[in-house]
Amino acid sequence: MTTQLKGPITDNSAVRDLVDRSADQYREEYANTGWWHSIDLGGGRITAGVRKLDDLQSRYANFDLPKDLSGKRVLDIGCWDGFFSFEAERHGAEVVAVDCWRPEKFFEAHRALNSRVEFHELSVYEISREKLGVFDIVIFLGVLYHLQHPLLIFQRVCEVTP
Repeated sequence: MTTQLKGPITDNSAVRDLVDRSADQYREEYANTGWWHSIDLGGGRITAGVRKLDDLQSRYANFDLPKDLSGKRVLDIGCWDGFFSFEAERHGAEVVAVDCWRPEKFFEAHRALNSRVEFHELSVYEISREKLGVFDIVIFLGVLYHLQHPLLIFQRVCEVTP
């Protein structure tokens, strides 16, 4: 059964304006701080990210992962500042973080946290079992809509999962 649209499709300028204002606010905040993720560095220090700590913690909780990830390997594709990488490490996982550029804020947090997360500057299309190994959990956020060949990355992800 197909659904027929009734009437003309119109652009809702009020919604578009709201989205544009929100995007401008995020861009301005990011330009001012240089951080996308808020990360708890310990000792009361939290990075001033556009994405707030409570929001990121809530998103991580929605993954419904076990509290203890000891013995698990996690791949974080498109890690950016590294919140999800460092959170999985905090829960005991061995973590490999991948991004297509070298995010300096990731390394600031990495040093502050005395982290063991392993970072690789790679295109998602370069992900392979030979380069990175096998993973129990793959975190893949904020990347898919940037890709020219999205189905190829699913093939790559399947290659590195059992």
